[in-house]
Amino acid sequence: MLPAFPESETAGVRMEGLRMGTVRVLRPVFAGLALLLACGSLAAATEPTVAPTTTEDFIRALRPDTPPADGKPRTRGLALGTGAAAEPAAPPPAPASPAAAPAPAAAKPKAAPRISFQVEFAFNSAELTPKATGILDELGRALTSPELAAYRFQLTGHTDGVGNPDYNLALSKRRAASVRDYLTRSFGVSPGRLVAIGRGAQQLLDPANPASDANRRVEIVNLGS
Repeated sequence: MLPAFPESETAGVRMEGLRMGTVRVLRPVFAGLALLLACGSLAAATEPTVAPTTTEDFIRALRPDTPPADGKPRTRGLALGTGAAAEPAAPPPAPASPAAAPAPAAAKPKAAPRISFQVEFAFNSAELTPKATGILDELGRALTSPELAAYRFQLTGHTDGVGNPDYNLALSKRRAASVRDYLTRSFGVSPGRLVAIGRGAQQLLDPANPASDANRRVEIVNLGS
């Protein structure tokens, strides 16, 4: 025969058994949730940067910081009341001459707005492909928008690191000129607003992989008005 327990002690045994059973059931659930969260964080960390694909992407990347409308720095003012006149207070004592303060460090100039994007050309050529004209149409609409119409831009062609350096340099110049000519012809962008240069393989975006497609690109930089 099983020993008899008081009612309160029996309830405690039952509750302890229920708690241990719940822990056994929930432990694998919590482990699964932790694994899902870890996988999600890894996916977010390795997600590639999205390249510009729309007119708005180019405008956001190339538009400089907008100054105040009146061109003056924003300051705070102090409004004085117009109550009854009072006797002027005694002037405060002259402060002691402070030590000469060090000259403030010169502000580091901001980098000019710029963005790199892929322009697909025919093999070993400066001829634009249909895919290239699609992305250039978005760029052309951005350059003729009210936000960017007042600015000049530099188009820089880049190649990968495969092949003769002199040939790559000449090819990058022809490709930058091809982009410039398309924008002036198709969107009426003034030639004076666009400067086309080539860098060849001098500034690889992925120097660890000279043959990478990422190195074959065009960069556009806002030169100011």
